[in-house]
Amino acid sequence: MKLISQEFEKDKSGKITLVAQDKDDLWTLYNLISKDDEITLRTQRNIKKKSTNSAASATTIRKTIKLTLNVESNEFLPSDESMRIKGRTTEQNDDVPLGSYHTAEIQFDEKFTLHKDNWDEQYLKLVSDSCSIEAKAELGAVVLEEGVAHVCLITDSMTVLRAKVEKSIPRKRRGDSSGHDKAMDKFLSMCVDSCLRHLNVDHLKAILIVSPGFTAKLLLDKIMARAVTDGNKTLLQSKSKFVIAGSSTGYLQGLEEALKSPELKKQLSDTKFQQHVALFDEFTKYLNDDEGKAWYGEAEVEKAVMELQGAVKVLMITDTLFKTDDIQKRKHFIELGDKVKEDGGEVVIFSSLHDSGEQLNQLTGIAVILNYPVPNLDESDDEDD
Repeated sequence: MKLISQEFEKDKSGKITLVAQDKDDLWTLYNLISKDDEITLRTQRNIKKKSTNSAASATTIRKTIKLTLNVESNEFLPSDESMRIKGRTTEQNDDVPLGSYHTAEIQFDEKFTLHKDNWDEQYLKLVSDSCSIEAKAELGAVVLEEGVAHVCLITDSMTVLRAKVEKSIPRKRRGDSSGHDKAMDKFLSMCVDSCLRHLNVDHLKAILIVSPGFTAKLLLDKIMARAVTDGNKTLLQSKSKFVIAGSSTGYLQGLEEALKSPELKKQLSDTKFQQHVALFDEFTKYLNDDEGKAWYGEAEVEKAVMELQGAVKVLMITDTLFKTDDIQKRKHFIELGDKVKEDGGEVVIFSSLHDSGEQLNQLTGIAVILNYPVPNLDESDDEDD
């Protein structure tokens, strides 16, 4: 989501102008926009124009107009490319009367303004999270060549340049490369500083380093050397997240070039989802041991989450369930996830496009690893009675 502007009053009323960029943004807006909010957006309408000649019939033209609606309801399916808003106009213009009933759509890359009488913390957090590239990005990338580097974040819909590093590198002289080597070492140190500043290794699932020749390998070695020097255990333990790839240039087109490689796509996928593979292996082990620490199925998971406070170590759910077209089910799964986080557990969403996600889908798509064994979780209360 792109934040264009915001304006708030002391009583927490105010308006925000936004642009939706993907389906996750539309889902956020579905949860953000409430009854009696006021929304201003552009839409198309068939407008009747009376002819100046009274004998002639009125003509109908298709026109883009700006509507301000008092929201009565909103509709959204994750399979849709837009979200429908229903309400009555609160401002009169030449084309539509005041108080008339309309349905309009929020579409990708079209700005709109939302007014609320009370922007509480939850609403503001929804906007903040959806507008944060850092929160949405799963991949980091550094594309470089001698003397220039670009540090990027990659989301499902865009690549965002976070920093550019430049340093003049003298050419190697015959019999003396000390000037080149010293400048190159300084340049790589600057790249490491920029990476640590702009790439959250904990949050990102993979970090791609792309370059012509061996420059990418030199940068990775420098990053790991810095981790040893600083005693940065988190960075050292994240070495497997780094993926090296070749390109013909150290500019952004080199990143696009590398990302088109089928081999790199497979390697990135395995790296990105390695936590999922390890978790599913742990889950399978507990399941085979039959100790009562691993359970799957909606009823069993709901019982563990809602009735056994703090029992859930990890809630595993596939994106097939988490992004279902059934809005009520989707809200239910989100509530389960929020409860697990509130009780100190972790929520991991598995991709159905990866092997581990497919395996979880075969086991109902939802499962938990518990902090301690709970036998007979699959027995109903009636059976207990």
